[in-house]
Amino acid sequence: MFKRLLQTDDNLVSFIIRITVALVMLPHGAQKLLGMFGGYGFKATMNYFTSSGTPSILAFLVIFTESIGSLLILLGFTTRIWAAMLTVIMLVALNMHHANGFFMNWTGTQAGEGFEYHLLVIGINLALIIKGAGRWSADRQLSK
Repeated sequence: MFKRLLQTDDNLVSFIIRITVALVMLPHGAQKLLGMFGGYGFKATMNYFTSSGTPSILAFLVIFTESIGSLLILLGFTTRIWAAMLTVIMLVALNMHHANGFFMNWTGTQAGEGFEYHLLVIGINLALIIKGAGRWSADRQLSK
């Protein structure tokens, strides 16, 4: 079962989308975990999530998945698991916080953000779940 979870081909496209989603999501995780890129860090992020009613275990999983999970996607290790977890996070974020139309709030004129970004991340992650990590991944090396 575990070998099948890791199994992937030598596909360059899977590599490209894996690197893309990791490089996009990793800074979001670094904001939440380390306070980088204008983020608030682990403690403040946990406080924010839990004060708004999110159970602490789920808040921890969001921080862990967006930071460590994104790093592991970058390396191509257990990619399908982390891509599935990021998909769930994006589905929840889409439904809870970003229902202000389709487009991102580039000009600051709408009540909040749109959901186009979330759809892109979900689509990329679904491709990774289906195809696997692709070329130059730990999954590929381990499944040989």
